[in-house]
Amino acid sequence: MTHHRTPKETTMPKGTITILGLGAMGSAVADRLRATGHDTTVWNRTPAKTAPHRAAGSNVASTVAEAANASDLVLVVLLDHASVREHLEPVAADLKHRVVVNLTTTTPNEARSTAAWAAAHGITYLDGAIMAVPDMIGRPGARLLYSGDENAYAIARPVLETLGTAEYEGTDAGLASLKDMALLAAMYQMFGGVLHAIAMMRTVGAAPTDTARDLVDWLGALIPIAADFGADVEKREYAAPPGQSVDFTRPALASIITASREQGISADFLEPVKKHLDELAATGRGGAEWASVVEQLTIE
Repeated sequence: MTHHRTPKETTMPKGTITILGLGAMGSAVADRLRATGHDTTVWNRTPAKTAPHRAAGSNVASTVAEAANASDLVLVVLLDHASVREHLEPVAADLKHRVVVNLTTTTPNEARSTAAWAAAHGITYLDGAIMAVPDMIGRPGARLLYSGDENAYAIARPVLETLGTAEYEGTDAGLASLKDMALLAAMYQMFGGVLHAIAMMRTVGAAPTDTARDLVDWLGALIPIAADFGADVEKREYAAPPGQSVDFTRPALASIITASREQGISADFLEPVKKHLDELAATGRGGAEWASVVEQLTIE
């Protein structure tokens, strides 16, 4: 559950912000911080990427240690978990008593691992997940999730809120990443369905842009049903409304799979859902709401 708390302290001086990593996202973060009046120090493995930031007014550090020592708040925007540990572990002593906010995409357990390492070295650590593309940073719609040390969030929050809507998920450092991955799982599966529909309609010459417009209208009208699914799963009550039972949905999905194959389109995106519905029907749960398939997703 998302928690919105009043910061206990906001002692971070304006200025003194380090950004480690100047890929597309790191550069967007650095640009936004400069635009909002913060002094920044940047570092990147490939020094050439620092040139535009130096020209725009950032201080450039030649080493991670130099960058860490330049600021009380260090934002980490690197490639992956391995690169985070590779670059932070050698400078643990330099990061001691500083606030480190890791905005690198990681899994929940990777975030927890880094948080435990940070705690062992006296580093105040906050994990972050960016629900935005680089162009959205600092604009309406940018959403960033944070979890871990609550005081780190309180201290860094005024800075973090310049990047987008900031949401604190809790003290478990893995929560921001978990929510990020969960929301992205839904996104990728939704877009997989979008591409499946476009592929089907393209077989008869329909313009992909036309199908996409139809999908925006269709899916937009259906999205609110997610709230109903959430309520049913929370109560674990799966009495099926008309047209939403497993027994109703199975043949409907089977027809879509058959139609796809008739058009020469793979049903790889759809078959796993059908498999779960078949298992429910085979175990006497065909009359339940098909959203009850969620109970089969937990790996024993």
